[in-house]
Parts: sequence; structure tokens; C-alpha cells
Amino acid sequence: MKYSIAALVLGFFAALSAAAPAPTPADDNVDVDPAQVYLEGITYAGSGCKAGSVAISKAQDSKALTLAFDSYVPSIGPGVPFIDRRKNCNLNVKLHYPGGHQYTLYQIDYTGYTNLEAGVTANLQSIYWFAGFLNQRATLQTTWEGPFADNYDFRNIIGHDAWVWSPCGASTALNIDTQFTLANNPSSASSSDGLTIDHTIWAIYGVRWRRC
Repeated sequence: MKYSIAALVLGFFAALSAAAPAPTPADDNVDVDPAQVYLEGITYAGSGCKAGSVAISKAQDSKALTLAFDSYVPSIGPGVPFIDRRKNCNLNVKLHYPGGHQYTLYQIDYTGYTNLEAGVTANLQSIYWFAGFLNQRATLQTTWEGPFADNYDFRNIIGHDAWVWSPCGASTALNIDTQFTLANNPSSASSSDGLTIDHTIWAIYGVRWRRC
């Protein structure tokens, strides 16, 4: 049998009020007018999100974006090509926000259900940066190992010193590279159920604002 991920849903919230704030200087946690924050557009490409495989829905207030992937399916097991162990999706998000402000992604919550047999490891990772600033990147990731068959709720938090802020003076595009990778040891590790993320994975990015 092979391991497969059936579906992925990635939620990006321009302003996430539910996330518990990490202790930081007050200047790095200011309010911004929600009416002036909205998504202007998004493009995507990758082995896990081929053309036409992503359903995009936007909240009426334009402050939340949900992407439903139906081809984010890494696989592992006897007879499965090595290349199928990793899937990725590169997202380019254009977020409009008021002048004189910057934002950063400082945490991510992954929730879902998984069934991993002993010997199988899954890694879910997001790397983000702002257009024109490729050398300034931040990484959020989580790794878990089998045996594991249950609901999960992982939170990754980036330390304050490693936050990457959007540049001042323009609404620069945000790039997010998501990757889902499987590994097994021994290579014969398999399961009648495989690895299944049931229905959806939610990845919710916490956003912080500060004045320029």
C-alpha cells in the first residue's frame, strides 16, 4: 500500500484575532483598520497545486482567503516513485493594506487528522518572504512520526528576532512556499489505511502589524 494525502485546505487570515499574541514590544502589535485590509489577488503553481486543482473562496469582507487543494497528494511505499514523496505549492498573495504599516506572519496552526504507521514521518512546512527580499525568509514547520492515528493540532511560533516584515512604502506581494514531505524507515513501511489527512488540513497564519 502507499501513503497518500487526500486534500489540503490552507486558510490565510489577513488579521487573526483568535491567535494568542506572543510577548513582544508594543510597537510590534498595533491595530489596523480592517476596512483597509483586503486581498487583491493570488496566483499559485507547484506539484501539489496544478492548474485548475485549487478552489479559491474569499470572505465578503475580503480579509480571509481559503484555498482547497485536490492534488496535494504525496505518496510513499513499495513501488511508489521517489519523486512522489514530496509535493509543494508556491503561492503569491497580493494583500492591500494601509500606508504607513507593515505586517509579518509570526505563527501558524495546523489542524487535521492523520494515520501514520510506525516508521513513517511526515513534515509540513511553510517558508515565506516578500517579493524583492528573497534573502529575508522565515520558516514554519512541524514534523510528526508514526505510529499516530488521531486528530492533531500543532502550533508553530517564530521567535520575535526572526520575524520578517513587509517593506514600508508599498503593498508588496507575499510569497509562501508550502511543502508536504513523507519519509519511511524501513522502506517497506506501509499500511492498509495509508497516511490520510481526512477532509482537510487547516493552516492558519497569525498576522501582526506595526507602524513604519
